[in-house]
Amino acid sequence: METVNMEEDSEQVTRQKLITWWASIIGVCAIIIFGSVFVTRSYLIRRDYEIENWRPPYLAKLETDLDAINRDGKEVSLSQLRDKVYVTGYQYTDCPAGCLGMAAFMESLEEEFGDDPKFRLVSISVNPAGDTPEKMDAWVKDKGVDSEDWWFLTGDPEEIADYMISQFKFFATEKITDPALIPSQGEFAHDQRLALVDGDANVRGYYDVMNSNRPYEGSKTQGELEFERLVRDVTLVLNPEMKLSDLQEEKPE
Repeated sequence: METVNMEEDSEQVTRQKLITWWASIIGVCAIIIFGSVFVTRSYLIRRDYEIENWRPPYLAKLETDLDAINRDGKEVSLSQLRDKVYVTGYQYTDCPAGCLGMAAFMESLEEEFGDDPKFRLVSISVNPAGDTPEKMDAWVKDKGVDSEDWWFLTGDPEEIADYMISQFKFFATEKITDPALIPSQGEFAHDQRLALVDGDANVRGYYDVMNSNRPYEGSKTQGELEFERLVRDVTLVLNPEMKLSDLQEEKPE
């Protein structure tokens, strides 16, 4: 009789151990599942927040000032554009091709954002030695891009070249010496990107608007896609309270 009771007690202990073991396993699994759900939900909330509140990154800082001469002959400095958002790029009056395209993109920005008092455009001569204020002013009026809020700057060649490389982080300009190339490409092989600068002198983006490659047949050019990205980024920097979804809602049907 004692043997039977001992066997029953042993079985009961075993069952209790199994129940305890399975309860522990279930508890651990529940904790893992709950934790995974919590972490995943937190991640998704954070991801959605970051996407919705995304802003162009900070890529460079204009640590020093640049003094130059505007096309109207007045001395100006980039520090005067503090608290303004501006787009800048190279330009020179004897350029036979690329500069005209860049000016066209910048003119589109003027049409898009020109009514905003915080927005400006700045074209900086890649050939200051050849671009006098008078020559730049005549070029601007001839091309129909005459706007008070659009600076066309010239000045000391070495200072401008150094500033564009050290502060704006533009690529160095190279002189074209092949006579066969000059008629179509001009005398200077220069960076054809546009840069976006915020009101605190931070460079927030570079845009290869003159890139004529197409991601696939029939698509927009890479330059056109870059310009769309530039318009989006200018809008977001000008309007800190705006969200990405607001931009999508503004798109026409």
